[in-house]
Amino acid sequence: MNKQQNIGNKNINNKGNNNNDEVSKLKQEKRLDREYQKKIVERKKRFLEDLKTEDGVFDNRTLLTLHGLLNGKHIDEFLGIINSGKESIVFSAIKENKYFAVKVYRVSTCDFKTMWKYIQGDPRFHLRKSSTRQIIHAWVEKEYRNLKRANNYVNSPKAILRRENILLMELISDDEGAPSPRLKDAVDVDYSKFYELIREDLKTLYNDAQLVHGDLSEYNILVKDGEPVYIDFSQGVVVQHPLSKSLLIRDIKNICNFFKRKGIACNYKELYKYITGEELQPIDEELANNY
Repeated sequence: MNKQQNIGNKNINNKGNNNNDEVSKLKQEKRLDREYQKKIVERKKRFLEDLKTEDGVFDNRTLLTLHGLLNGKHIDEFLGIINSGKESIVFSAIKENKYFAVKVYRVSTCDFKTMWKYIQGDPRFHLRKSSTRQIIHAWVEKEYRNLKRANNYVNSPKAILRRENILLMELISDDEGAPSPRLKDAVDVDYSKFYELIREDLKTLYNDAQLVHGDLSEYNILVKDGEPVYIDFSQGVVVQHPLSKSLLIRDIKNICNFFKRKGIACNYKELYKYITGEELQPIDEELANNY
């Protein structure tokens, strides 16, 4: 065998070895991918099984909807509970290093009479009072629309999608997914500056977004990067709603009461006039007090 033949054989052997290495590498990658996918599926199953143990929170239909968020690739994983209240529970979730909030309304414990009162006066909805589930769906749709409207004017979680009694939105958090603090709990806040920011935002919401938050307080304002972020627009109403003035007065009083406790001068009547351009009428205040 001559030298040229030896070189040819070596090249063939080297190519064969390289091919074997590539095949082996591909097999290993596929195996690792299968193992990873299996872990993800098991983690999802464990989480959904844990949800079933939540007393009075998740019926089978809700579980299927939550599972649909995972199957539909809207989120990769549920991380845990952020907040749990009487009518809803909020989870944190992640997808490709972005954090989300998943708000789930408790079908069995929602106050349908109150929900109906807010919905029936809203010109955006024409719902016949027929079933509790339909009312919840309309309630989630209302919160979604309120958020979408607010997103264009003030700092608020970006609304992503709604499914039956579930709302998916941006999570207001730091880079590690830790939720931003509520105004009530935040530290190192310049309250004078913060009041001015909220004052301007309320005016913008009312006049430009044509929206009243409806449940505004230090509990529903987060602090991120030194600015207010408004959350929980479920009770929000458009200014054409018959309850809009009563809810605005309530919001303004809540804000003024909080900032007064922080040593900031705040007159709710002056704030009302600044926002609406109108004097606060005694009849409107009386209605707000009775509401």
